[in-house]
Amino acid sequence: MGGYAVPAEVRALKPKGTMVKNISGYYYVYESSSYRDENGKRKTKIGKCIGSIKEETGFIPNDNYLSDTEVTTLEYGDYAIICANSGKVLELLRAHFNPADANQIYVVSLIHALQGFTYLRDIKKYYDMSWLTLKFPGLKLGYDALCTLYDNLGRRQTQVLEFEQDLIDSSSREVAIDGHVIASQSDNNDLAEKGYKFSTLVEKQINLLMAYDVHADKPLLSRIYQGGLNDNISIRDFLRQVTMRDMLFIVDKGFYSLQNISLFNEGGNYYLIPVPSRMNICKTAELDSRKMERFPYATNRKATVIEYSKKEYDGFCVYAFRDKDEALLQESNYLRHLEQGTQGYTQEGLEKNRDWFGVYILQTNLKDRTPAEVFGLYKKRWKIETFYNYFKNGADYNTLYTQDYYKTQGLSFIMLISSLIHHELAISTKKVKNKTTQECLLDARMIKINKRNGIWAPANCKAAIADMFRTLNTPLAIS
Repeated sequence: MGGYAVPAEVRALKPKGTMVKNISGYYYVYESSSYRDENGKRKTKIGKCIGSIKEETGFIPNDNYLSDTEVTTLEYGDYAIICANSGKVLELLRAHFNPADANQIYVVSLIHALQGFTYLRDIKKYYDMSWLTLKFPGLKLGYDALCTLYDNLGRRQTQVLEFEQDLIDSSSREVAIDGHVIASQSDNNDLAEKGYKFSTLVEKQINLLMAYDVHADKPLLSRIYQGGLNDNISIRDFLRQVTMRDMLFIVDKGFYSLQNISLFNEGGNYYLIPVPSRMNICKTAELDSRKMERFPYATNRKATVIEYSKKEYDGFCVYAFRDKDEALLQESNYLRHLEQGTQGYTQEGLEKNRDWFGVYILQTNLKDRTPAEVFGLYKKRWKIETFYNYFKNGADYNTLYTQDYYKTQGLSFIMLISSLIHHELAISTKKVKNKTTQECLLDARMIKINKRNGIWAPANCKAAIADMFRTLNTPLAIS
């Protein structure tokens, strides 16, 4: 036997489809395959080295050997449920984007909806280890491909704006608009600036503006603006993105300005906005309970009495509402701080502010609504606050590292799509008794699929989980 021959007992230890080379007395294992050349002769093709063999140990793979082999178990349950219950979003994407782009946007957004905010470098990892590779095979989700996607979404916005216009046109037309501050840890992002929350964040910020359908409970528009730009200025560009007619804008007092009031009036639109305390029409509001009228107001959580007065001006009216229960609660809270000696709480302050506890001063051009309807519409604005609570704590959009203006705008569209996916899923999970959306996803996450004899099939699961899958119209069989 030659000095570089491989003993039979060593060859017997190699994996199937490989060959062994003796190099300086060490046995290295290489990938090996046979093929026929153009003359029909069989030849052997040697691939990369995947490990070594020691007679006393056997085959020893390289560190990355297993990562290069076929994946035979995939994440299934939570991906399948969210996919089966967000078909309307995918359908709308395909109506505005070509099929390949629609699938790419949808899968990226779905991963964000399921995993929370996800960095570009991690998206492909989730895709590769999930059933999405079977449902949407061949997607390009590497870092460079996603950078191109985000850049295109931010730079070439015709289809993005048409998509958002479609959402606006099919909405209830009762829209809350508000901003959300996101910290930015990138020094190269044109949008990152010191804003009003710099003392809290201790870093630059970017400002996300979203429009939210308060009747259907879903977002409609999304755009990111400079961190140092006030929302009452950003909203002027925001509302110019799409055509809005016969809409009701329900906004916070931070958007109050004469220019914005004029903007809200355009196109047959309506508005409902709190009046800042510095305005004269706020200071002259009638707050004497003896002169105010009343109506009962009830929600699922409480019932209370609302006092109100109304003054009409040229083209608009101003309501003063006082929630009696809220007024008592605020006064009680003030007294507690007064007794504790909290700085800034004084008896003089109590007397000065008592008439303003529980009070809302609202300006509107709605003329055909009752005072109770106007108050109820404004209270719906809190739905966007609840949405932003999910956005911050559930989806974890708190700090971004994007360094490019266009990619940041592309990400804002991904945020919108992921929120629409979550919205559609949340509607479906209401059918599951005694479980929240997150609890449904956690239970579903236990279901994996395995490849056995070339066939993908889920592992056995509990009857309760199988019932949940049926309720959510999600198959446990892989087609």
